[in-house]
Amino acid sequence: MTLAENNHGYFEIAREKANIGFEHFRRQYFDPEQPVIIENAGADWPAIKSWSEAYIRERLSKEPSAKTASLWYWMQRDTLRDDYSTPLIINSLLDLPDVFPRSDVMRIWIHCKGNVSSWHYDANLVNVFNAQVSGQKEWLLVSPQTPVDCYPFINFGIMGYGDEKTMRNKIHTRFMLNQGDLLYLPPLWFHKVISHGDENISLNWIFTKKETSISSKALVRELERYHLQQYLSMHRFKWVRNLFEKTNANIPGYLRWKWRYPEMIKTPLKPRRFQLTRRTFNELGVLAKVIRHANKIQPYIDGLKPVKKFK
Repeated sequence: MTLAENNHGYFEIAREKANIGFEHFRRQYFDPEQPVIIENAGADWPAIKSWSEAYIRERLSKEPSAKTASLWYWMQRDTLRDDYSTPLIINSLLDLPDVFPRSDVMRIWIHCKGNVSSWHYDANLVNVFNAQVSGQKEWLLVSPQTPVDCYPFINFGIMGYGDEKTMRNKIHTRFMLNQGDLLYLPPLWFHKVISHGDENISLNWIFTKKETSISSKALVRELERYHLQQYLSMHRFKWVRNLFEKTNANIPGYLRWKWRYPEMIKTPLKPRRFQLTRRTFNELGVLAKVIRHANKIQPYIDGLKPVKKFK
């Protein structure tokens, strides 16, 4: 049974060699939005031997365009280019006219052994290429066709169920990403990531397609979530607009409702007003689950490692 035919249960993630061709990658993985590991794509990078938290902070502090976010470092394309070789398929995709242009397309993540990134999907419908530079990361993925229950209106899964229960009756996989390997993570795939190795460093490239033909339950939710954001931010009553803006400004950046591009991605789906009302009630309907597991939230937040700001 192929992944496309599977509607529940475990699947083995696809694996390809480092010399995978662009057209093959686009046809097999990018267009149908299916994950794949490209083995040894960065095995010969100088970064494999040279990168450490101290090294990265020193080098990025001298790069005017480099920035810090809540949990990672931002870089523009080809920053620190002597330390790695951007794979051909990534350069080809970033240059496509049907990809939204953005200045910051690269991120560096630094974690210690045992760090856990809880269940979530990435906002702004981003495609992610994740290169494992040091250590290993254990990845758990769930398809957007069989989504994980999320906290109301945000992209993080409700904590407290345990991984086996979270993945039950879901299209899912689990694997270890080794040093030098490159993972392609398509839009809206739920993931949980566990760091192995004393110092764990990953390099990302991210971008958003202008159009997709792939529909999923998670895409429906995401489109309705963003249309709700647009409705509230442009509400005819000023107090509603102000309340929304203040609420959004006082939560961590990775949880905010924000579509960063001038237009929404084109999809076959067109949310209507009654669907936004239904979405609101559906989101509020999980509050009982949230309250039941509320004691899991603060310990997780306390365990996050914020990125140190540049001096």
